[in-house]
Amino acid sequence: MRRWLLLAVLTPALTLVVIPAGASEGDADVTSGGVPLAGPWPTRPAGVGNGELGPSDPFSSPYDTVLFQGELPDAHIGFEATREEAGAWSAWVPAQLRRSPDGRFWAKVVFPAPGTGRLRLRAVGPTGPVPAAVTLYSFQAFLSAPPPAPVPGGTRSPDKADTIGVVERSAWGAKPPKQPYSAHVPKRFTQHHTAGRRPATLQESLDEVRFIQDFHQNGRGWNDVGYHFLVDAEGRVFRGRPVDVVGAHVKDDNSGNVGVSFMGTHHPPFNHPVTAEELEASVRIGRWLEAEYGVTPDTYKGHRDRGQSDCPGDILYAQLEKVRAAWRAPAPSLGDRLNEWWQSVRKDSLKSIPR
Repeated sequence: MRRWLLLAVLTPALTLVVIPAGASEGDADVTSGGVPLAGPWPTRPAGVGNGELGPSDPFSSPYDTVLFQGELPDAHIGFEATREEAGAWSAWVPAQLRRSPDGRFWAKVVFPAPGTGRLRLRAVGPTGPVPAAVTLYSFQAFLSAPPPAPVPGGTRSPDKADTIGVVERSAWGAKPPKQPYSAHVPKRFTQHHTAGRRPATLQESLDEVRFIQDFHQNGRGWNDVGYHFLVDAEGRVFRGRPVDVVGAHVKDDNSGNVGVSFMGTHHPPFNHPVTAEELEASVRIGRWLEAEYGVTPDTYKGHRDRGQSDCPGDILYAQLEKVRAAWRAPAPSLGDRLNEWWQSVRKDSLKSIPR
C-alpha cells in the first residue's frame, strides 16, 4: 500500500513556469516568473491534503508536461500529479522518476492531452518510515513539441585544443547527442547558473555534469546538455556541446549564442556564493571566444538580459560587470603569471619559518 508522505522542502515557495505552445529545444527556462503555488510543501500533519503541493493558480497557456528536479534522500519515494479539468480533478498520473545514487533526481509527469487547469502534486511511497526532507530546485509546466529538424554541420572536433583548460566530454563520461547538431558561428556569450546542486568536490562535479546531461536529454527531451560550458566552484571548466554548434539555453536566442553555466543556485533561497575561480573561468572563456570568433565583452550578458528569467541568479548577476572589466583588461603575460606564482610560493614559505 502506498501513502502520502510528509516532506519538508528546502525552498519557501515554488513557481510553475509555463512554456508557450510549440516550444522547442532550449525554450524551458529554469525560472521565469510563472504561476505561484498556494504554499510550500507541508511539514506537519494537516488533515486532508497532507503531503500534497498545490493547487496552483489556473494557467494562461496549455501544458501537458510537468518537470521538476532536486534532491531525494529515499529511493522509494515517487510523485504523482493531477490536473483540474471541467471543474473536476483528473486521476492521479504517476511521474517518470530518474534518481542518481547520490540522491539527485528529476521527475516528469505527462498528461494525455494539453490543458490549462490548476495543478496538484503529491509524494507517494510505501508504508513505513519516511525521510525528513526533499529539495526541489526547479519546477516547470510546458507543452511538449517534436524536436526541430537538425541542420547539417558542427563537424569541428569538440576536443580542439584551446587555452581554457577544459575537462572534455570523454573525461566526464558524456553520452552522445541524440541526433546531429545544428551548426552556428559564435557571436554572443550568455551566463547562466544551473539552478541545482552546488558540487563540493571534483567527483561531485563529475556526477552533477552527468546528471544535468541526463536531465536535459531525457527529462526535457533535448538533443544534448544545453550549455557549451559548465563551471564548478573551483573554476574547473567542463565541456558541454561543441562551441560551434547551437546550444539550448536561452529561449528563441540560441543560434550564435554560447552558454556557460556555473553549477549551483546563486539565487534565494539557496544563495550559493560565487567564487573568484568561477569568474576567472568566464574571463578565460570570453578571451578565447574573442580570439577564435571575435566575440566581444559587450556581448557577455546574463540569461535574464536575453529573456524572462531569474537566471543567473541575483548573486551572480551582480558580478557580471567584473567579468566584462577583467575581459577587457590586457591578459597577464607569462612573466606576470610566473611572478605571481613565485610571490605566492614565497609568501607560503615565509609563513612556515619559526619566529
